[in-house]
Amino acid sequence: MRWRGTVADTEASRFRPGLRARLLVLVALALSPIFVLAAIQAWIDGRNQQEILERELAASARLLAHDQELLIRGTEELMITISSIPEVANLGAGCNNAMARITQRNRAYTNFAIFDLDGEVVCSAASMGAQTNFADTDWFQGALAAQDFVIGNFRIGVSTGEPVLVTALPFYQEGEIAGVMATGIRVSMIQQLGIRRDDAEDGLIAGIVDRSGTVITERTQLRVDNVDPAFLERADLGQIVVFERESDDTGVRTLAVASLIEGDIYVLLSAPKPSLLSWALLDVSSTFVLPLLMWLLALIAIWIATDHLILRWLSYLGRIARLYGLGRYEIVPVRAERAPREIRELADSFQWMATRIAERDEDLNDAIEYKQTLIREVHHRVKNNLQIVTSLLNLQLGNVADPEAVSALREAQARINALAMVHRNLYEAEDLRFIRIEPFLTELCRLTHEAGPGHKGPVRLDFQSSLKDRVISTDEAVPLSMFITEAMTNAYKHAFPDRNADNVLTIKLDEFERGDDVWIETLVADNGVGLSEAERRQGVGSSLFEAFAIQLEGEFEIDGKPNEGVRIALRFPLEHIDAGAEESSIS
Repeated sequence: MRWRGTVADTEASRFRPGLRARLLVLVALALSPIFVLAAIQAWIDGRNQQEILERELAASARLLAHDQELLIRGTEELMITISSIPEVANLGAGCNNAMARITQRNRAYTNFAIFDLDGEVVCSAASMGAQTNFADTDWFQGALAAQDFVIGNFRIGVSTGEPVLVTALPFYQEGEIAGVMATGIRVSMIQQLGIRRDDAEDGLIAGIVDRSGTVITERTQLRVDNVDPAFLERADLGQIVVFERESDDTGVRTLAVASLIEGDIYVLLSAPKPSLLSWALLDVSSTFVLPLLMWLLALIAIWIATDHLILRWLSYLGRIARLYGLGRYEIVPVRAERAPREIRELADSFQWMATRIAERDEDLNDAIEYKQTLIREVHHRVKNNLQIVTSLLNLQLGNVADPEAVSALREAQARINALAMVHRNLYEAEDLRFIRIEPFLTELCRLTHEAGPGHKGPVRLDFQSSLKDRVISTDEAVPLSMFITEAMTNAYKHAFPDRNADNVLTIKLDEFERGDDVWIETLVADNGVGLSEAERRQGVGSSLFEAFAIQLEGEFEIDGKPNEGVRIALRFPLEHIDAGAEESSIS
């Protein structure tokens, strides 16, 4: 019986998990409720901690907004005070110098200037550059329209070239609006208030936002360019709006926006969002991580225990079983003495099984040897009996004078010799079931040629074969040998009426593939007189050839033309690949 592999090699079992994997899955499922509950609790604690952080951030933003609002509101008071200075109120010759002194004493401002109702500069602490009319600016038009203190958009100051936040206030003379006073608050000064509250340990970052939602700060750590106007509307209602932003550099950050001057300027505070494993959430991490660690430790313990107590012993017994499969039944699983009791019992069962198999194999081998001896004796006696028949035919040939009778007896003698040779090869072979094609047919053709009229005469035998180790069974060897004997006898009898040195009888053995099978082609060809179409169906030879082909489940073909010789071919499927493969399958 040929080995077909193991159960583990089948397609269905290939995708089934092993013992270790199944135990791990069972333990993981058994412990998963604890892990799930811990994960839920960790998520709840994390959300609570995040809410606490958002409330603290909102409170910090409110405090920060208060300081920055004081600066802006103080700007309004300062501008009212400047308007009451005589040199400024009268727009006299000393107005520019007064404005310059005030600007020097207040470093938060870039310039103080007064513009008439047409937007022309009438008094300024510093040069306004190329621009002389500011009537179309938002802060100028806003101050005249509101007749109150207004805050303009972020811009680059014309006198200093640095970022400023412009504030404006109507300028009165004798109770009437005579123009607009404006100043630029340095963004860097507003930003310094945020820097002062920037806690490096907590990662807090502050900035300011204008009415359009644009962040007017130079601090790139914010990683925020603009704020949703909807958030600003909520901030105008007195809310501290908290939201999140994510960037590739800083990750997720929590931001809070609060209103400084309603509808004009806002303060923005940013802090990194704490992760689950941060020190700020150590209690949350403990709630989540410790059960997870216990869960992982349990899986590791199962992994190690399964390998140490079960799998390594199963692997050991598997190796013992494979050695038993190779016939080494004398091996004793000594190492299994250190295994758990169940494994020891299994090892004892293996050893008992190996002992029983060894005893059975010994009985079977004795029976097979006895049977082979009997079969060899049968083949030997059949061969001897056939040789006796051949000898009797030889004696009879000495008493027969009729040439036709002599020819018939010799043909019968050749056929009997072929059968005798089959039986001789069988009892001499190691495997009584098969015969190697090439050496068997080589000797058969040689003996048939020596017994025929062509031996030591004008007919030369040319034997060709490419079969090498191909084998056939007894049932195939008999009709094949009879076919070759019959074909050679017919050639000696009919193909060479003229004896000359060019007479050649060719025996050629080849193999070819037809579908999934290997076929053998046996060709007997001569260069004799050939035969006509009418002759191709005459004689006992054709009937025998057809019978041989049927026995071999093959086909035969006779082809010959006058003076071109005759070709007789027998083709049949090969049931056995080679002797080595058969011996392997037997073992």
